[in-house]
Amino acid sequence: MKKYIKYIILFLFFLISLIFIFTLSRGDTFVNYGFSYAIRLGEIPYRDFNMVITPFAPLLYSIGLFIFNDIITFYIEQALLLTIMFYFLKKLLHHKVILYLLIMIIPFPIAMVSTIYPGYNFLLFFLFILFVYCFKNNKSDYLLGFILGLIFCTKQTVGIVCFLPTFYYFFSNRRIFFKILVGYCVPCLFLLFYLLISNSLHSFINLCFLGLFDFGHSNFQFNIFYFVLFIFGIIYLIFRINLDKKNILLYYSLCFGVVVFPIIDYYHVSLFLLVIFYLIVDSLNYDNKYNKMFIGLIASICLLWIVVLFNYFPNIDILNTRYFHLVINDKKYNNNVKRLNKYVNSSNKNFIFFMRGSENYYYKIMNNKKIDYFDLPNYGNYGYNGVDKMKDSIKCVHNSYFVIDNTLINNTDSSQQYIKELGNYIISKGSYVTSIGVYDIYLKK
Repeated sequence: MKKYIKYIILFLFFLISLIFIFTLSRGDTFVNYGFSYAIRLGEIPYRDFNMVITPFAPLLYSIGLFIFNDIITFYIEQALLLTIMFYFLKKLLHHKVILYLLIMIIPFPIAMVSTIYPGYNFLLFFLFILFVYCFKNNKSDYLLGFILGLIFCTKQTVGIVCFLPTFYYFFSNRRIFFKILVGYCVPCLFLLFYLLISNSLHSFINLCFLGLFDFGHSNFQFNIFYFVLFIFGIIYLIFRINLDKKNILLYYSLCFGVVVFPIIDYYHVSLFLLVIFYLIVDSLNYDNKYNKMFIGLIASICLLWIVVLFNYFPNIDILNTRYFHLVINDKKYNNNVKRLNKYVNSSNKNFIFFMRGSENYYYKIMNNKKIDYFDLPNYGNYGYNGVDKMKDSIKCVHNSYFVIDNTLINNTDSSQQYIKELGNYIISKGSYVTSIGVYDIYLKK
């Protein structure tokens, strides 16, 4: 029992950190929770609401929501996945795993801590670590292929690219290649079967493949600092490959770098750097006497983050609403949330939230509403010719109230994901009703 106590402590550390410490950015978390929430309600991905990823992560995270549907459950699931991942990392890195944990929660100058948040991107890295563990421990070739197939079922582009080293390294050995290919096809065939029986295959192809070009063109973001870090990571991998050309894990690591595109920012580059830092830590040789110092640094980072949190939110407030408990924000934002909810719930009229995706999901879930295509109005998230299709959908809406965040409409940042022309289209076709904080409400007759 004693050997499991450290994992219980690790689980509690991650859970407390996710809820109370690393709480400054939860946008993608709310969206990912929304995907699983919708599945929990019986909605079908692609058919009932728009997603541009393959559905394994939302399906996996939805399991706990059938027991208790709340954001807290989402964090419990994530803390459990993080603990399981560090179990495998402990087997791979031994005493050096403490150093890796320290690296993973660094907030500055590289925002590594952003990688611990729940969602499909984290799950990609989790599966990558599981693949490395199985490969190094000579597990079944079918299992290796199965994990690669799960990566495809988590994010199609990463799954396709990460299968390429299998051709390069194993194609000459047809027996091994065939086993890995069979394992890879198993989850993919389950995915195909799911799409067929749910009558969502056509929408899946439109959103996850035909819309990719529009997604890449519209959502391309370029942060010079993180681009330089990405290049350094690529150079490091090329250097390692040059020293050890037969190490297939280095090729898989290189292919995992596709997770960075098209949004080259702190989050996606940090995910790639997790792989780089794993390889670096694995190559280090140091005495475990330094681990006490690393544990002290981990505690210091958490304490420092709490100080930053209270400075970032000078009037900190904890909001408890339906499905969202222990949500930390500043009082002004939470007051606006309460005011808008009161306004919406005091009326029997139909309201459509058309703000940034995370807020749309936030308000829809709080009001126990189903998720639909209006709730994630991001460029590239509507498939081929998606913006024009959504304009046609808005034309068909009558006697409804649209809630729009005016800060998004006034935002001049060319890299924002919110589709401003749809917001402006709603404004041009509707009549202004009132404002609540930054939220403007328009009636479209």
